[in-house]
Amino acid sequence: MMHSKNYLLLLLLVFPAATVAQEPELIVEVDRQQLYLGESIIYNVTVNHVENPSVPQLDGFDDFVVDLQGQQSLNSQQITIINGRQRQIIRRGMLYQYKLTPNVAGDITIPAPTVVVNGDTLQGRTVPITVVAPEEQDTVILECSLDRENVYPMQPVTISLTLAVKQLPGEFASRSPLSVQAGDPVKLSVSWLDDAQVTEGLEPKQSWREILEPIVSASSRRQSDGLQINEIGSQSAFSLFERSRKTVFLPPSKRTTRTTMTGEDAGYVEYQLQRTFVPQRVGTFRFEAASIKGMFGTGESEQGLSGENIYAVSQPLSVTVKDVPLEGRPESYIGAIGMFAVTADVVPSTASVGTPMTLTLTVAGEGTLADLRPPNIDRIPGIAEHFRTYDATEKPIANGRVFTYSLRALNENITELPPIPVACFDVEKEAYVSLATPAIPLTITAAQQLATSDIVASQTAASNSSQLAVSETGLFANHTSLQTLRATNFSMKQWMTLWGMMIAGYLTLSVGVQRRQRLRADPALMRRRTARSRAIESLRNIRTAAGSDDKVSAEALSKVVAGLIADFTGGAEAGMTSVDAAAALERADVAEEIRRRVAVFMDQGDAARFGARSGAGFADSATITQDCERLIADLSRELEKRC
Repeated sequence: MMHSKNYLLLLLLVFPAATVAQEPELIVEVDRQQLYLGESIIYNVTVNHVENPSVPQLDGFDDFVVDLQGQQSLNSQQITIINGRQRQIIRRGMLYQYKLTPNVAGDITIPAPTVVVNGDTLQGRTVPITVVAPEEQDTVILECSLDRENVYPMQPVTISLTLAVKQLPGEFASRSPLSVQAGDPVKLSVSWLDDAQVTEGLEPKQSWREILEPIVSASSRRQSDGLQINEIGSQSAFSLFERSRKTVFLPPSKRTTRTTMTGEDAGYVEYQLQRTFVPQRVGTFRFEAASIKGMFGTGESEQGLSGENIYAVSQPLSVTVKDVPLEGRPESYIGAIGMFAVTADVVPSTASVGTPMTLTLTVAGEGTLADLRPPNIDRIPGIAEHFRTYDATEKPIANGRVFTYSLRALNENITELPPIPVACFDVEKEAYVSLATPAIPLTITAAQQLATSDIVASQTAASNSSQLAVSETGLFANHTSLQTLRATNFSMKQWMTLWGMMIAGYLTLSVGVQRRQRLRADPALMRRRTARSRAIESLRNIRTAAGSDDKVSAEALSKVVAGLIADFTGGAEAGMTSVDAAAALERADVAEEIRRRVAVFMDQGDAARFGARSGAGFADSATITQDCERLIADLSRELEKRC
């Protein structure tokens, strides 16, 4: 029996915190206090006992790269009982989570954060940490490079990683240096191969799956000849039962010669990875340092190959995305960056002076439209002096915009709408490109004016014909006497009823039209509205494809759940893993129980995709599809409340 002083009981209760006022405080927590240079720590700052706090100020963090990971509202109470003593911890406020990446080595201190609450400044605590610099060695060399360091928006940039490992000594020289690890495989961390860590504004041209799936090591089940990258596969649904099996990747390699620290030439095996990104906006984008750690063979002994643990890190890189140049910028530049085409149309093409006409200008192609603006057509010669123009409205389309102008011809001496010049910036040529619409033939006639005598019927017309009479107060059709009109009797009540019905009908129609337009103009809203039905349809198709077979793909069902989450949260469906899904659901404040079910279900798909074990790709049709159907229903109800 355990003695009471050694007995530890931890009880966690989550419920609305007590309303008793407590002093505001700033709580600082880190996930660890010792790390290698190039690694990151999680830094949590909690503004406690404060409603609607401001974001903490992190002054003096010059030795760190600081990335805000997110924030979360807290309202909980924790009670711990240790050796019979009770302690109560109340959290009611806001948690801010940061990722700190030290850029210097040694014993350093994380400065104290501050926050202003009701005019008073709260200060957190400082945290000492130890950052270990990699030891100088030439067994493992990790290098990253960019194909260009300065680009324009929409101009691709490729980052490459080269891992050079010195070939094994003596009789082992012919073997791969990544095939002799007795324990865990070598671990490689590359932030730019993790979509969750890619900086916003950089659009990858390939998903991480497209890069890594083709290089899954055929010997991954034996844990030989390969790397574990970004912990992929280590958190699968089977890892609790098969701890020795982890997904291993083997990048393309070649044998080469390098100069060692002693100035001698030695044989190395080089492994390479790369990924291409397309910057969407102007700014500076940072690629964090890659790191590798593990056991490597370095010598021979009587027992065979001997080794040592090695940690190596690359240098971080940055790419500068610059704005298009001012020099040589034409007046017709509309903010489009990329390759575009422009077309125009005028309806009607035959009109009289003063008649409204509609000009539709379409700009479409490949590139960024963030700063796209309509051309100023009232400055174009041939339009300014012959047409009255009105400001354009715009509508987004796939890979482009449609601008709609209203025009009125000012005279009949018009035979065409002149070409409309448009300039964009071509990032491949790194120069402005001028485009123009063709001239549009028009037929403009003089406006007709009718005299009063032209619209009054002849007095010699037969008495039984319809007549028009001229009166000082206006024109009256089919009457020769005003007394006839005065005899018409229509009560005020009838007028009010008629007008009321007309107004009600107009309002009903207007609301319906506006609602339909709003839905069409908001793809995210349409996506959320159709998310559940799309998931159910996808599940139905999987069942149909399975037919009489009693097996279905766990990976396919995992993609159905990923699509449902992406549609509701507005995220990207392609390449979504269980980790990505869990993060999206946590941001949406989905219940923890449902998040756990989603993680377990999608882990099966991840394991199947990377071949975590034999036969993992398929599961019993009746069981897993029923599980998927129930998960879709529960998850949809939860997301409909949150999103």
